[in-house]
Amino acid sequence: MLEFATARSGETQGGRFNEAALDALGIAGADDLLPAGRVAIGFVDYGFDLMHPCLRSTAGDTSRFRFLWDQNRTPEAARTVDLDVSTIEDWDGEALDLAVGAAAKSGSRRALDAIYDPHANNCGRHGTTGAAHATLMASMAAGTAFAGFRSAAPHAALIGVQLALHDADWREEDARGRPTWTGAALPAEAPWGGWRAYDDAPQIGNAIRYIYDRACKLGVDALVVNLSIGAWAGAHDGASRTGQTIAALAAKAAAAWEAGTGPRTIVVAGAGNAGADEGHWAGQVTHAAAQTFDWIMQSGDPTQNKLEIWYDAEGPLDVELVLPNGKALALTPGGTHEILIGASRIGIADHMFEVRRRLSRTRILLHPPFIPAALFAGATTSFSLRLRAASEQSAVAHAWIERDDGAAERSWLSPSHPESSLCCLASSRGALVIAGYDHHCQPEAGQPAILPASSLGPLPWCAGPFARVPHLAAPATAIWGAKSKSRGFAQTTGTSAAVALASGAIAYALARDPHATLPPYDLSAAWSSRFGFGQLNIDDTAAVGVPA
Repeated sequence: MLEFATARSGETQGGRFNEAALDALGIAGADDLLPAGRVAIGFVDYGFDLMHPCLRSTAGDTSRFRFLWDQNRTPEAARTVDLDVSTIEDWDGEALDLAVGAAAKSGSRRALDAIYDPHANNCGRHGTTGAAHATLMASMAAGTAFAGFRSAAPHAALIGVQLALHDADWREEDARGRPTWTGAALPAEAPWGGWRAYDDAPQIGNAIRYIYDRACKLGVDALVVNLSIGAWAGAHDGASRTGQTIAALAAKAAAAWEAGTGPRTIVVAGAGNAGADEGHWAGQVTHAAAQTFDWIMQSGDPTQNKLEIWYDAEGPLDVELVLPNGKALALTPGGTHEILIGASRIGIADHMFEVRRRLSRTRILLHPPFIPAALFAGATTSFSLRLRAASEQSAVAHAWIERDDGAAERSWLSPSHPESSLCCLASSRGALVIAGYDHHCQPEAGQPAILPASSLGPLPWCAGPFARVPHLAAPATAIWGAKSKSRGFAQTTGTSAAVALASGAIAYALARDPHATLPPYDLSAAWSSRFGFGQLNIDDTAAVGVPA
């Protein structure tokens, strides 16, 4: 969720830019004269404006980035595999300094944009709106002080990865947004081969490994990896391709740090902005007590919608989809089901038993433009899902709707459950997961003010310390960052901003002391599904750390 306002410089509503947020993090008025380059922050994101004053040196003639990899310059065939990141063609600090210096001297960014345009190749159907996301995040975390703006860690070296992960790469649609299953031959005994998932995309894992490799080359004492990205479909069990990469990197980095052969590394991910989206359902399914929920769609929605149901059971559940015309379709395990109204295919589904670790999955794709207008009761129509255990067993089931871009394109569940509405990357073992709160409002009963959009924990499928996600909360309301292709600033609200501020605050603390006890929370303390173990404040160091 991004809500934009703009400013050029100076005083803003509620204080001087992010003064209140930095104060809440324990770094307002902190000394900017920390050793430059002792800590690096790596960003996996979309759209770094190398020419914005916040992402250049104070003098303006060199870049704050020491490495930048635009994955779109990597051959397309190589994007779908795990790459040897040590051999990737990228830009190092010298090349970036020359390019930025030449553009600054000429007074034109045209030549630089021809090489790398921060408004090209961005995620989302609607392209860059308001400001490029990566420019906002990098400036909030570590931007150079400019026109009254101050970031959390202006001393940090920056490493950027422009993701080559567009809608067509992680949604079941083509470059024009059309469903890719409409004319596909559907296998009778196996899943359709066109399913996609954000957290199984190798581009993210390659980006994370690249950032760590380049941080090692820089010889920094510490590295913070900023993941202000994510989606919602998936098992939320930490076993996705990206989840496993994060866990492996955390373990590798910890061992290298102990051995003195690599930087101390913390991966920071966001809880997500689905707390108020009505996009999650959970229930206990038995043979005697079937569970039913509705999936509601809007008549004007031009985009396809995706739902994933995951369950933990000894045997397959009976899963039934009831169409708006009353027809019931049994989604039996095995092959791919065609969802028809009359002779028209409006969607597809499959059901696979024990995909991994006892978890089974039903996936459904539906395209509202294919649904006959007569089946919409006013502005909406409903599809019902019925789940029943086939024998005397009990199963825990969760359903998540995949992320969509706007209010007119969303679908929702009824009933819905806000808890366990976390982003898919928030389940990654070894990641510090940050929720958002409204630091502009007066806290109540010792808790910060609620940001309704911030997703809630706990994680499903596990108990104890591992389920207690998010870990911490950071300011997330009306946060200012650099506005791409301008010299001004834009304001945004959401957990992406909370992650960026948290990354900068942690980088600041590690620049003061690479051995600092971080992240600052105590696993024996009270935990809440909305705020985790409480507000991040780097002066509070009574910590234990992230469960490994």
